[in-house]
Amino acid sequence: MNVSSFIKFNSCWLFLIQPFVNSSCERHSVEEDKPNIIFIMADDLGYGDLGCYGATMIRTPNIDKLAESGMRFTDAHSSAAVCTPTRYSILTGRYSWRGRLKKEVLWCGYTRSLIEPGRKTIGNMMQESGYKTAQIGKWHLGWEDEEPVDYSKGYLGRGPKELGFDYSFVTASAHNLSPIVFVENHQIMSRLIPLDQHVYYPDFLEGTIPERLQKWHDEKDLGPLMIADDWQPELVDQIYTEKSIDFVKRHVEQNNKQPFYLHLTPEAPHQPNIVPDFMKGTSDTGIRGDHVQMFDWMVGEIMNTLEKLEIDHNTLVIVTSDNGPTGGLDGVFAHKAAGALRGYKGGLYEGGHRVPFIAHWPGKIEPGSENDMLICLTDMMASFAALLNYQLEENMGEDSFNILPAFFGEQHEIRETIINRDYHGNLSIRKGPWKLIGEELYNLDADMEENLDMSQEHPEVVEKLKDLLEEQIAAGRITNVQ
Repeated sequence: MNVSSFIKFNSCWLFLIQPFVNSSCERHSVEEDKPNIIFIMADDLGYGDLGCYGATMIRTPNIDKLAESGMRFTDAHSSAAVCTPTRYSILTGRYSWRGRLKKEVLWCGYTRSLIEPGRKTIGNMMQESGYKTAQIGKWHLGWEDEEPVDYSKGYLGRGPKELGFDYSFVTASAHNLSPIVFVENHQIMSRLIPLDQHVYYPDFLEGTIPERLQKWHDEKDLGPLMIADDWQPELVDQIYTEKSIDFVKRHVEQNNKQPFYLHLTPEAPHQPNIVPDFMKGTSDTGIRGDHVQMFDWMVGEIMNTLEKLEIDHNTLVIVTSDNGPTGGLDGVFAHKAAGALRGYKGGLYEGGHRVPFIAHWPGKIEPGSENDMLICLTDMMASFAALLNYQLEENMGEDSFNILPAFFGEQHEIRETIINRDYHGNLSIRKGPWKLIGEELYNLDADMEENLDMSQEHPEVVEKLKDLLEEQIAAGRITNVQ
């Protein structure tokens, strides 16, 4: 079944903003010059996975083109080294460990919503600013307010709709976490059947789940292992792409005066690395490299759509990743997924959370520019708020800073610190060039690879960073304690 039939089957910095121009929209008048915004976040894409960040065995021409015509950041970080907490932090502008998720991730689609009732997200902010909004892709943030979530009713409660998204097409959790099924506007799209094979590892596709993995599921899952009866793992990201393009086209046709916000979160290149036939064997690094190139293809399709609709000039596009890459393949291929950085997904060394970050906005962001300022993905909320002249409420964006000046060429420090969280719930803190991981101290200006522990030479820095970490944890936010 091809993608189309599958879908059918399942049914500016403030001075750049011009004066208000009234136009008709569902909620209230909007500014004509407010840009469309597309935020695209890969899953497990490493700092060294893209051509514009040094990759040679994986080809990413579409993203490289974005970097050539936009800005590439070299010191951008996810708030955590694993996915769920980063997704929470981006949408809320708040470190996830301030909430209930102190470690690990949400392990299935039966889990209650991680974003607390009443907490506004970027989606809510965009809606209130007159935007049409969509969340497409991996969700992995839970549903409703009680668990286990009941899938037998065919409809899921509190989720993307309540969190500010007019349209949503997502996985119940992820393409490797049960129940494995698409959910469109909270409606479960397929009949669920028992999952007797573990799709996380392609080698097990034809067999039963090994005992150790069955034990893992018994401990982590809050409901039965289920999968859509028509699930086609090789088409997942391709379907997300079609859904995204369809959202953009329909919106432009119906109301080209109203700006839109698209929050696109593909599965690529998270395992299982299963891609369509046209992408198989196209990289020099095996199936994961093919999956990275699938992500690049997605970005290219989105950009081609913007150009054909002649809206690329007024669309801010951001491409990034939720955390660093999974380790283990560097011994097989010469490709270094995390580049020269130490560590991988799940850990507090730079390879776990320093991520690619590219911002593209023709006529506003200087082509081929580079920025080495410290930024965090939590900064999206405050930055978009500044762009839209939206006043954040007291319980919004507690750990978010406005980095728009960086987009427009300013190089001064905006964010002094960043706190990162690993898989186990441990925290590191960075201030300027200094980074503290437990008792280890690194100077990233001199040693970005984190080879030399400086804690013995600078015990006073260690103590200052420990005190600062405790202070920022206790304060409940960092935007007013620096």
